[in-house]
Amino acid sequence: MDSVNLKELQSQAHNFRVLYVEDNEPLRRNASKFLKKFFDHVDVAEDGQVGLKFFKEYHHPIVITDIKMPYMDGMELSKYIHELAPETKIIVMSAFDDKEFLLQAIELSLFRFLKKPVNVTELSSVLSQAIATIKHEQHVKMFQMHLKNIFEHQSSMVVLLENSQVVLVNDSFLEFFEFESLAECKKNMQSIEENFLEHSGFLYPHDGNAVLDIIQSSPDTLYNVKMKDSSHKIHHFIIKYQVIPEKEGYGVLSFDDVTELNLLKLFDATQSLEDEIEVENKSIVEFLYVIQRNSAKVELHNYYKGLSITNSGVIVEIGDNSLKVKTTYMQQKAVQIEKKTLLISNALPFTLELSAVKKINFENQSIVFEKLKFVKTSPVTRKTIRVVPAEKQTVSLFIGDGKYHGDIEIADISLDAVCLQLTTLPPGLEKGIEVILDMVLELDKKPLIINTKATLYRKQEMKHSFHLVFMFKDLKKSDLVKYITKRQMALIREIKGMQNG
Repeated sequence: MDSVNLKELQSQAHNFRVLYVEDNEPLRRNASKFLKKFFDHVDVAEDGQVGLKFFKEYHHPIVITDIKMPYMDGMELSKYIHELAPETKIIVMSAFDDKEFLLQAIELSLFRFLKKPVNVTELSSVLSQAIATIKHEQHVKMFQMHLKNIFEHQSSMVVLLENSQVVLVNDSFLEFFEFESLAECKKNMQSIEENFLEHSGFLYPHDGNAVLDIIQSSPDTLYNVKMKDSSHKIHHFIIKYQVIPEKEGYGVLSFDDVTELNLLKLFDATQSLEDEIEVENKSIVEFLYVIQRNSAKVELHNYYKGLSITNSGVIVEIGDNSLKVKTTYMQQKAVQIEKKTLLISNALPFTLELSAVKKINFENQSIVFEKLKFVKTSPVTRKTIRVVPAEKQTVSLFIGDGKYHGDIEIADISLDAVCLQLTTLPPGLEKGIEVILDMVLELDKKPLIINTKATLYRKQEMKHSFHLVFMFKDLKKSDLVKYITKRQMALIREIKGMQNG
């Protein structure tokens, strides 16, 4: 080891205490002088008994000992030290090299064996390695203690699972159920999922389903659950399961309490379909914070001429009524065209409509949305595919004995219905009235003629026109299936062309 490395050792050994045990007085004196160049504190003993007395007082992190000594030899001393402090790095020096000693050394997990005579370079190198190992172990211990403190004291409830069995829980979890200890928790809680209460749209045990199997099969997905605390108060949680890498069967289940948002009623399917969705913007923002805090992915949906463009995204920033999301280039292009975007997450009771775009940054793949609100409609609930027809189309609408003579075109069409855009609203056209539709579309450069009866399902007044949705009656769908399929393929090619361009 050169002088530069000796200086490095001097720096590393600062604040370390070392014990040197040797019965040979000249060796002991010389080694002591050498060690004091590096270590602030050096204790020297002439045999194992004196050495053990020093160790019991100071608990040295590093011990250097000879083997053959009177009263107590180096191996017996090492055994005592190993029992008292297994983490101590013991360096053994001996002129002897027998197999019995080596086997004992392995059993005691001695740090190094050095054969006498030991030169300065070799000893310096081993001391440097010992110090580096001690510091690494200290850092790991500090890190683990820090993680333990986070685990124990964070406000969210956290559970460590091995397969489906509780291994550890934090203080918040014990307090929620008023358990005195982990042992009491394990004794009284056969499984966590037995505490999940029935609620529409939530996870709970029913029909023989194993809730934890569902959670563990989709790690990093957010779910809603309802539980009672020890005082029987109902709480609403968003939960997430995270797999521990390289530890098969182990994972962490975290619970975010969102009870104060008062959104349980929104998950009641019967009420939500009939009533208007009125949610304070603050509650929407708080829900989004939970999703962001858990680094959970969301789905973004846009419609390009009826074609659903769907990609995942990640929430990166939340404002009072704005949201910044990172997503794919294709989704950015779809947002640029369609403006209005739908955001879906398992954690949300409804689809979140993002109706205004403030900024699209293609370089960092981000979009800033404004005007957030929950809506009942969702691309997931669509039963049929709707597409916007190609430009070559004609349509006639017959009501009773008369024909509508205003401007008319097809806004979109599916296998079950068609949405027509009219410049004026015909008088007497009410929901449920039967009409005849005569439409001509183009399929493989040939006209596709559709003549069918239909009933008015919905009418909506737009800014400069009216949208009327008609449900088909007794329509033969074979040709329409071909048309919609081919139209979908054409739209996919269009959107991919935008992506490549």
